[in-house]
Amino acid sequence: MRIYLVRHPPPIGVDGLCYGRLDVGVEEHAIGETADSVSAQIPSQVLESARIYSSPASRCMGLARRIAAPRAPAPTEDLSEMNFGDWQGSRWDSISRNKIDEWAKDPWGYRPGGGESAEMVASRWERWLHDVRQLECDAVIAVTHAGIIRVALARSVRVDDLAVLNLHVPFGSVRRLEFE
Repeated sequence: MRIYLVRHPPPIGVDGLCYGRLDVGVEEHAIGETADSVSAQIPSQVLESARIYSSPASRCMGLARRIAAPRAPAPTEDLSEMNFGDWQGSRWDSISRNKIDEWAKDPWGYRPGGGESAEMVASRWERWLHDVRQLECDAVIAVTHAGIIRVALARSVRVDDLAVLNLHVPFGSVRRLEFE
């Protein structure tokens, strides 16, 4: 099975914000541009036949609907971004340096803002992965967030976990994972 992990288009009005699970807007033209980019990165036969899942966030669902048309994507909470608790909606530069340092010391276990740890996000990813691997299909597309993509890569590819958690995941990028 091939799983294509797609990051949503760039949201608007979030510069310098820890937005996590906040439902932030995306400009319509950005959805179209990202859909065109995704279509160039995923084979057309996969786009036409793959099951398409999405985080319920509007920044993901808008893109998922565009690439799934005329079908409908399946929203799933397991593909939601990390919950940053009371950090969400705060400016990154307003969060205590000590708290950021604590997170850096334990990126898998620390719960930023009292929200989710990377380990908790990985558990959601693994639950979703287990479910989709039970399906009889060759490919699945998941429109999601950088946090999910990072933990998916850390859990699925034999690389340095800490390096992957800091990996830059561009908006509209596609990562392909293969599973037997």
